[in-house]
Amino acid sequence: MYLAHFTAFTTPCEIQIDVETKQEGDKILSSLLTEIRRLQTEYSFFETTSQIYAINHRTCDTLSLSKELSTILSLSLFYTQMTQGTFDVAMAGTLKQANSADSLNAYKKMHEALQPFASSSSLTLEGETLYFSNPYTQIDLGGIVKEYAVDQTILVLQKMGITSALVNFGGDISAYGTCDNEPWRIGIQDPNNPEANVTIRELHNASLCTSGHSKRYTTIEEQRFSHIISPSIALSTKMPCQISIMAPTTVDAGIWSTSLLINPSLCPPSHISTLSVWSPNV
Repeated sequence: MYLAHFTAFTTPCEIQIDVETKQEGDKILSSLLTEIRRLQTEYSFFETTSQIYAINHRTCDTLSLSKELSTILSLSLFYTQMTQGTFDVAMAGTLKQANSADSLNAYKKMHEALQPFASSSSLTLEGETLYFSNPYTQIDLGGIVKEYAVDQTILVLQKMGITSALVNFGGDISAYGTCDNEPWRIGIQDPNNPEANVTIRELHNASLCTSGHSKRYTTIEEQRFSHIISPSIALSTKMPCQISIMAPTTVDAGIWSTSLLINPSLCPPSHISTLSVWSPNV
């Protein structure tokens, strides 16, 4: 089993594939990394050459999108409806601007000022044309593009004829086939103890994603704000701090794990399996 580690989407990643030689694995990895880097750059919120940066720094409110971006954005808007607005790339992008505040008071004022524009109701997608109703709404695909990249990587490997593979981009995992003739076994990390797992699950022809607040956050005047953007300024201490979901695709698993982390009262469709919920009260 060929194993490779690298960094993408600002997170540790790994790919395991069943190939005969290291040379074959290296060649496949090189091809995969080219596409992974493209997706990372093309849809970055911060990269000045990205399509997202161009949208967010637009000079008019009607824009032409690439076919791929219109597909990803259409998928994002579908999940906005499915999650009752909990997952919303416009909310994430618009409210993310408040993270640049240099004081808690400035953060709260900016957050309040941006709130009316932080919704996908401020944009309309018609085919490959995107319309905005105001100049303030921004979008951030950070909640879907990494998961999309995992699913695309799996599809490429399958088209190459690889019979067994595991792709893990920072806890967004998809696997098919077997590992040395055994099921893929995935440990879900304890957020309080990186050396321990809260549970171990078998993964076969499916995806598993874990979302949490414990590792990535912004600190302003000693108050922490999760990297997961939600309408409220501060997360309740009664909310879960980590949720793991299994689903047929990584996009599905990733969006539902994030959405349920923000709003545990949501009722996901029957094909979504909740594997682990960790909170301070558990």
